[in-house]
Amino acid sequence: MNRRRLGGGLAAVTVSGLLGVAVHVSAAWALEAGPTQLVFFVLPDWALILCAHLVSGAAAVTGLALLLPPLLRHMSRTWLRRVAVVLSAAAAAAASLPWLVYLVGLGVNAAGGTYTTVTAEDGHRVMVYHSGFDRRDYSVFRQKSPFLWQRSLPWQSAQGVFDPATCILTVREPEYLLTCGNDRIPIPPPGE
Repeated sequence: MNRRRLGGGLAAVTVSGLLGVAVHVSAAWALEAGPTQLVFFVLPDWALILCAHLVSGAAAVTGLALLLPPLLRHMSRTWLRRVAVVLSAAAAAAASLPWLVYLVGLGVNAAGGTYTTVTAEDGHRVMVYHSGFDRRDYSVFRQKSPFLWQRSLPWQSAQGVFDPATCILTVREPEYLLTCGNDRIPIPPPGE
């Protein structure tokens, strides 16, 4: 095995491992954060976690593709090489199955979910995230800065399916009232 191939394979596996650990720590923090989830440029932390998972998986596949074939070719016995190939393929399939289920679940939710901005008469805006999984589930975000949104309400489940484009935000002193379908949600004023 040449040094470039070995170095590239080890670097890819290391990047995959470090990124995987960082992603899982971020996911744990995001779950603990609860209602304080942040959204950057209308990209929530879960979408960033999904993208990092995809990069981690691609780096792992690249590293294994660079490292395994030369190692398997050095096995002198044919039957031992075939057993190693079958075991490597089975281990890769078993390791990728939970990731695929996880990524499909996150992907369906991220792909089907929608972000809709609702503006009140005075210019105050909130963002309603409508889940792609259960069309009755939604969450509300308040704008903290031009590119930063913070969840102001944890996940809510509406009485029925609604279109987030029909949500209305009205000023009601000292707070705002968001009406989505049959649900009326009080939104705290900015700064609280």
